[in-house]
Amino acid sequence: MLDTIDGLTGESLELGTYLDDFDGRLASLRNTEVWKLERQQAFHQPESESWLAFRDGHRDDSLRFLEDNRASLREQFTELARAGCVLRRTRVVEKPFTTYLLWELRSLHLRAQCGEDIRIISAEPLAVWEQERPVPEIVGLGDEVMYRIRYDDQGVLQGGVRFTDRAVITRCRTEVAALHQVGEDLRSYFPREVEGVTLDRERP
Repeated sequence: MLDTIDGLTGESLELGTYLDDFDGRLASLRNTEVWKLERQQAFHQPESESWLAFRDGHRDDSLRFLEDNRASLREQFTELARAGCVLRRTRVVEKPFTTYLLWELRSLHLRAQCGEDIRIISAEPLAVWEQERPVPEIVGLGDEVMYRIRYDDQGVLQGGVRFTDRAVITRCRTEVAALHQVGEDLRSYFPREVEGVTLDRERP
């Protein structure tokens, strides 16, 4: 299913509508999982002070901006836990790291410390689905709704395609869960593979 979802018909949502729809559904979610698969190795987040600082070589400022967000992240994951929900993210990592990925792994490490279940996989387990193209970025809220996330050529978030077909959602969720199962917990991956890696300014 991960290799065919690009061709499936869903409801296309522009950025504001997608964010409102996702946030509204997340707020009412109970006793289930939020699950996400991240495949691309480089994005651009112009709204993130931390990312912009890291991209420009200001690592200390970038890490300080991340740390400033710790309290709100803890509160967010505490609220999810009270609702009986957990966020499980499967992050595909290829080497050499892109500049974006070096930053994102630091951001994700903080999220893992605050309660998100994040596991790292290589691209190898995706080979069965990537005969023609990389799998898309997807996120699901339980078994009620799934989004294929849309980005422009620079990796800036543009919106999403919403799917509510239970069969499609269930199959994608099963495939992502299997990938998550074989992944390595970010909390063990990070100190071994990421901590101490220097920023290469020539990488995208």
